[in-house]
Amino acid sequence: MIVKEVKKHAMQEAANGEARVPFSTEDRVLLERYFLVAEMISRCCGSGCEVLIYSYEDYGKAIIKIINGHVSGRSLGDPITEFGLKRAKAAFENQEDITGPYLARTMGGALLKGITMVIRNEENRPIGAFCINIDLSIPMERFVKEFLLSIDQSATADEILVPDLSEKVATVLAEEMDALSRVTGVSPSKKNRRLVTALEGRGVFDIKGSVELVAGTLGVTRHTIYKYLRELKNPSSING
Repeated sequence: MIVKEVKKHAMQEAANGEARVPFSTEDRVLLERYFLVAEMISRCCGSGCEVLIYSYEDYGKAIIKIINGHVSGRSLGDPITEFGLKRAKAAFENQEDITGPYLARTMGGALLKGITMVIRNEENRPIGAFCINIDLSIPMERFVKEFLLSIDQSATADEILVPDLSEKVATVLAEEMDALSRVTGVSPSKKNRRLVTALEGRGVFDIKGSVELVAGTLGVTRHTIYKYLRELKNPSSING
């Protein structure tokens, strides 16, 4: 279903409307906490993804955060749309808090894919909405290129995503053991120490149960692993 156009000006009821209950400082702070989430999503998805946050405190100046507003032609301080107002009213009637995905059109005719989530305060009262609109008129090649180029290389994680922590330990352990298998002229105990050093450097031993898993794989006791870890913190204690 294609909803009505994303309008620059909402209907008169929205432009002059106020929230049913005055907002508290906590309400405003709660909405502002979503600002970083909006930044995160926009950085990940590129310039064709508009992210905005509505405040229901004043429907006439509802947009309190917007990124990539060129997608719909809106800006900070603009009123809520007619569709947004309907969702706000539905939220006060305790209807579903997530709407979409749905299709919408800008005044310029661009097709958008959107989704909206109602934001509620501690009293479960709706105080705003978090909206994502993706411009479907952007050529796929450009969208994919932007999506890939939006990656921050300095923060790229060189890791394999696994469903649970025990599998992560096993994966890292296998990688380090494979690397050490090509090292020759080193005694088994020294290889084990090198392995523990590498695993400690990758944060493996911060995971509960990792010591037992590593010890079982190496065929040593967990006390041996703890000994190697103590030696890392106090190299002078190494005696063999």
